[in-house]
Amino acid sequence: MTHDELRGNFPPESEPPARLIELQVFQGSSTEWYSGRFEMSSWPYGDAAWFDGDAEIAKQFIVFGNGPDGSLYALWVYPGRSLEDAPVVFLGSEGVDCSVVAANVTEFLALLAVGADELGFEAAWGEISRGQLPAARADEFRIWLEEHYGIVAPADPMAVVREARSQHPDLQVWIGQWQDQRYGSGGAA
Repeated sequence: MTHDELRGNFPPESEPPARLIELQVFQGSSTEWYSGRFEMSSWPYGDAAWFDGDAEIAKQFIVFGNGPDGSLYALWVYPGRSLEDAPVVFLGSEGVDCSVVAANVTEFLALLAVGADELGFEAAWGEISRGQLPAARADEFRIWLEEHYGIVAPADPMAVVREARSQHPDLQVWIGQWQDQRYGSGGAA
């Protein structure tokens, strides 16, 4: 992923958060994994594919990464939120297990330092653990985070997730309400 691709994920008048720019540079220095199977990826701002073409709703989500199954990681810029205080959310590839993962980019980086195989799903299911097969660059990533930002993996990752969720709307409930409004109470088409 290039800087220009990352820039294309954000609204034209906005700049990506500095820590995401620096993560993109770190990721680009090698093709090896550094945290589970998370990777930053290009997702043009306003692309409504995940939201079945609903461009207005899609603009609340600034996608910056994905998991191996096509699940997405995004900043949720819901009404009253800005890029600076937007939570990081997980959008499951099948529209389920969606949740707030971290209160901000810094907390998300700390959770990435845990090295969970499937951070988003594990957070949704209530238990985050170190990956069974650590990513090749996991130690390098942890050292980089600590040296550059003083960020270390939390001793209790789910405490970080629970605190973030307490500060924001329940994403899965919110998506369910959106689906009900869009498709009726029967759910997605």
